[in-house]
Amino acid sequence: MDRRDFLLTAGGAPLVLAGNVWAKVRDDEARLLVIIDFVGGNDGLNTVIPFADPSYRMLRPAIAVACSDVLPVSSGQGLHPALRDIMPLWQAGELAIVQGVGSPLASLSHHRAAEIMDSAAFEDEPGRHGWLGRSLHFHSRRAQREPQVLLARAELPGPLYGARRCVPLDAAMAGEGRDACARLGFPEGELGGALARACAALANGAYVSVIHASLHGFDTHENQPAEHARLLLECARSISALRRFLQAAGRWDDTLVMTRSEFGRRAYENLSAGTDHGAASVQFLAGGRICGGLHGTAPDLLALDARGGLRASTDFRSVCAAVAQQWLGLDATAVFPDVHPVGGLIRA
Repeated sequence: MDRRDFLLTAGGAPLVLAGNVWAKVRDDEARLLVIIDFVGGNDGLNTVIPFADPSYRMLRPAIAVACSDVLPVSSGQGLHPALRDIMPLWQAGELAIVQGVGSPLASLSHHRAAEIMDSAAFEDEPGRHGWLGRSLHFHSRRAQREPQVLLARAELPGPLYGARRCVPLDAAMAGEGRDACARLGFPEGELGGALARACAALANGAYVSVIHASLHGFDTHENQPAEHARLLLECARSISALRRFLQAAGRWDDTLVMTRSEFGRRAYENLSAGTDHGAASVQFLAGGRICGGLHGTAPDLLALDARGGLRASTDFRSVCAAVAQQWLGLDATAVFPDVHPVGGLIRA
């Protein structure tokens, strides 16, 4: 099916507008950033699985994913089987997996860890702008124009705090969730519904530079295997649907999808077939300009921190700085004066 046929059949009349909408955006050389928050603390060890490491099964006798079910991405690592729908991105070199992402001053409080993640700063200063809000401020000054319209699907602006033109997606598209999912081929659910509504807004002419979506439920203290699989399945299907939509609209190369989570989980399972709050986790970046592959250093299961968490080998701020520099075209030191961006994540 070619691009025109997809636009005519996947979304009806509103999507026929997509070609004109995207053409206007392309002329302005704008890029789309999609941030997806895994709220609750995603278990990176059961997301990107070190299936060849015997310590993995020793630490997790009840909740370890079977070797036969893992989707290999290297000789000793693989993705959770619920992520099968994003394997085409991996095979196309459009999925970067950043390992060992965490904070050098980790907090195991959901609220405080989210504040640190959103601000990319460790000082507890009420009202501090989010790292992306600061980045867009510098970006708009460089481009000599106001920040673009933003669609945010979150309780609070989070990393966008301080941006002046942030429009809550739920308020703008009330009642569009299930209908948009059916029309555009997104899975029904929290994340699928948010991305479907955002894409419907794009197809109807909205000028958007950032979409902020959330998927709740990653605080898996008990009965983790089933719940974690459900969440990862919705994530994979939603990102796959987003890719199909944007490819058909000719915009996938101008899109960067970035996942985040406030912290990871401990390496060893608890007595409730779950995991407790830990430190480092994994982060996905996807898009047509992504340098796919494994980035960073895989966690050492024999060198856990004092609380049994995975030690961070990649400062989460260095990923934010890479997005600011390699995607928004900023001098990263303006927003992250003491952080070195992760290199080689995004092609020019």
